[in-house]
Amino acid sequence: MDKRSPGLPVSVFRGIRLALHLFYAALLAIFYPHLNQMKRRRILKTWSRQLLGILNIGIRTEGEWSVRGEGGCLVVANHVSWLDIFVLNTIYPSRFIAKAEVRNWPIIGWLCKRGNTIFIERAMRQDAASINQRVSLLLEQGVCIGLFPEGTTTDGKQAGHFHSALIQPAIDAGAMLCPIALRYQDENGKQSSAATFTGDMTLFQSIWRILRSPRFDALLVFTPALATAGENRRVLARAAQEAISQGLQNIAGMRQAPEQETTSAVSQSLLSTQSAYAPLLLPFPNHLPK
Repeated sequence: MDKRSPGLPVSVFRGIRLALHLFYAALLAIFYPHLNQMKRRRILKTWSRQLLGILNIGIRTEGEWSVRGEGGCLVVANHVSWLDIFVLNTIYPSRFIAKAEVRNWPIIGWLCKRGNTIFIERAMRQDAASINQRVSLLLEQGVCIGLFPEGTTTDGKQAGHFHSALIQPAIDAGAMLCPIALRYQDENGKQSSAATFTGDMTLFQSIWRILRSPRFDALLVFTPALATAGENRRVLARAAQEAISQGLQNIAGMRQAPEQETTSAVSQSLLSTQSAYAPLLLPFPNHLPK
């Protein structure tokens, strides 16, 4: 085990704090569905930040977040861990689309249901069509939706194939598509496997692994938003996947670059690598029409 890893008493103490935080979430969940959208987003953001603090996980960002105001958007990211949802919620709280199996997870599944998570039976095409209609309506109402198009978790080294079916609601609603590259790394900027949730690992095994790990960070790289109106969902899925893949490559490159390198340089690098998709790109926030 890493010499910087917390001792067993510290890990147990953090585990107790985590249990109390989940109990607090259960209390919030009683009235959460009855709150207005603004209050729900505020609670979700605050609770997620507190969760990461208990787990000793920091948040870092690169680039510019393209979303302004309360309009609906579809956030897509590569999928590494169950932690991804809470990491993204600390930046822009969203309603996530998740596989139906999550509904049966102890405690977490019930909290997800109370938190208005959208569950989908991946093997049922009819269910997917119904979900698409529901998501499209939510986007039109200004709700932010989170999606992991890979459909499964990976080691986070690169983005896997993006499935395009659940991107269709963004096209139907004319909502922005916001790709975000996500990576977990240690204090030296090297990729950390502490959060990885793949294979036969159980949720409890993953939680204990995180509790026993030294501090690490979740790094999010924001790439330019993609226009969706009138576009093909497969083209959009490919553009989002390439943007995130390039973001992950740039993260590795930045670890070796001078510290004074700015996020604007990162953003321009991301833009140049997507020249084939330039017509899809929306302007950055400082160039957004007023």
